[in-house]
Amino acid sequence: MIATSIGGTTMDIRPYRIDPATARESIEAGEAIVLDLTSPLIGGAVRGRIPGAFWVSPRDVLDRNRHLADLVSGLPELPRDKTIIAYCTCPDEEASARLTRVLRRQGYDAWMLTGGLPAWRAAGYPMEANQAA
Repeated sequence: MIATSIGGTTMDIRPYRIDPATARESIEAGEAIVLDLTSPLIGGAVRGRIPGAFWVSPRDVLDRNRHLADLVSGLPELPRDKTIIAYCTCPDEEASARLTRVLRRQGYDAWMLTGGLPAWRAAGYPMEANQAA
C-alpha cells in the first residue's frame, strides 16, 4: 500500500475515480452530492460548474497542516447515505484526490471525477453559471 501523512494521520493514497457518465447518472438520480474545488484564482475563467455543486476551498484542502477533523468540519454538511463526487480543474487533480482520500478515511463514499470539470464539459453534460463572488 502507498501511504501519505495528512494532518498527522497516515492514509491510503490510491485514487478512487468515477467517470463522467457514471457521475452524471448518480447526480441525476439524486444519489450524489458534488463538491467543486475550483481555485478562486481561475474561477472566473472557468465559466461554469456542475449544477448544484458546493464550492470547497482547494487551499484549505491542500493545507497539509490541517487535521482531518478540521478539514471535514469546514465542509458543507455531507449526508452519509449519498455518494460524494469531488472535482477540480487542476491538471493533476491534486485537490479532488486529497479531499476524496480524507472523506473516505472518515467513512464517506467519496470519488474524484476522472478528468475533472474539463472531462465533464467535453462530454457535453449540463453546466450552470458560477455564482458571483
